[in-house]
Amino acid sequence: MAYNQFKKLEQLRKAFGIQEKKISWLPQVYENVPISQFLIQALLDAKNEGLASEKAKSEYIVTPVLKELKRNNPDKFSSFSGYEFEVDKKQGLTGFCDFILSAEPQKMEITAPIFCLVEAKKGEIEGGLAQCGAEMYAAQLYNAQEGLPTKVIYGCVTNAFSWCFLKLEDHILYIDPEYVSLNFTESQEVLAVLQWILNESL
Repeated sequence: MAYNQFKKLEQLRKAFGIQEKKISWLPQVYENVPISQFLIQALLDAKNEGLASEKAKSEYIVTPVLKELKRNNPDKFSSFSGYEFEVDKKQGLTGFCDFILSAEPQKMEITAPIFCLVEAKKGEIEGGLAQCGAEMYAAQLYNAQEGLPTKVIYGCVTNAFSWCFLKLEDHILYIDPEYVSLNFTESQEVLAVLQWILNESL
């Protein structure tokens, strides 16, 4: 079993005792985040690309957004894409993760994961929630094993245009039902949420 075999939230309850709560937990107001010309152009270019596959959405939309976050915070975190994150094979906490942000900057390996992002399969966000929750739980265990216990781990499931944010705290997976939207000309809110999460985590 691996992260992508977690299809239903019920699996998290049975395997790890994680309960889910769908509540609005994100703040209502964020600090303004500057948007560079690089991201503006990248999203305009994406408008002219075929975005039917997860790989295309990841390459043309998700990755540029995370690169923008990195540009705004060059010395705060490391980003890992398609990384094999083996924490506990017996519990199914193993496999490749779409994106993980680690609190240690400029590292070649994950040392302190704080944020897990899952790309929604077939564009269905609900179907990625359990996988994301499993990765977040693995990140929490990993941090504890490394002597860097983390009270809260954040996560997100996205189909590139809708972003569902999650947080794991005290074995409760909080799922914000108000998805944050992104389009080819408006990325400010998604970046503002990501910046807020980064600030909360560091």
